[in-house]
Amino acid sequence: MAGIGSKEAELIAHLSDKRKRVFSIAEAAEFMGVSRTSASDLALRLLKKKKLIKIEKAKYLIVPLEAWKTGEYTEEGIILASQIVKPYYISYWTALSFYGWTEQPSRTIFIATTKPKKTIELQGTNFKFVRLRPNRFFGFNEQWVGNQKVSVADKEKTIVDCLDQPRYCGEIIEAVKGIWNGRQELSFEKIIEYACIMNNGAIIKRLGFLMDVLEIHKPKLRKKMKENITSGYVALDPCSNVNGAHNKEWNLRINVNVKNLTEWRTH
Repeated sequence: MAGIGSKEAELIAHLSDKRKRVFSIAEAAEFMGVSRTSASDLALRLLKKKKLIKIEKAKYLIVPLEAWKTGEYTEEGIILASQIVKPYYISYWTALSFYGWTEQPSRTIFIATTKPKKTIELQGTNFKFVRLRPNRFFGFNEQWVGNQKVSVADKEKTIVDCLDQPRYCGEIIEAVKGIWNGRQELSFEKIIEYACIMNNGAIIKRLGFLMDVLEIHKPKLRKKMKENITSGYVALDPCSNVNGAHNKEWNLRINVNVKNLTEWRTH
């Protein structure tokens, strides 16, 4: 490890052995048997030598050894996201993009977690953490991104999460694109199952209406969704204005121009 001191090398080697890409000052101090002040000084020296990237206060990401020669390191945002918080999974707009269901890029990586965490900016990318209750934290698996595994919402949970909180997927129009572009790959039965587990009636209301708009005909599932409709009206797109016609069939307030939900298919 040329270019760094023995204590710095000792810290990097230990963390590498533990396969830890991210560490806190408290963890460094405990391992090195020094005060947090000394550990902080050690991290700052490594930071100046471009061996670390600061994620947030007292928390750092180790730059891979293969990037040490150039001193330049840019890693795909999804991989960085996987290192910042545990537990986590990638979802919403980022998962839509991962599956190729939206053409709209986003400078924000959306991460579901059970922990409260503020948005951070790292290497020009924003990382937005969406806190979920434990009963809603499910439906994800590991996917290869480059040479690393990252937890990503499965295809059905991606749609459910987007319908649950459209503000994190670029509003309802991006959820529509996900449903349409993924229609051959998705299990709509599993989507309904997930929606019931989420215990949010708005998900089924939005899904049923959008399947009608997109003319995705599944009579048996439609009947099942109708049986699970909850009382009260909710907005089709909670990000848009409060006004809109009431759809009695799905208990939805249609507060967006329905034509806009499908006209993108002709472009």
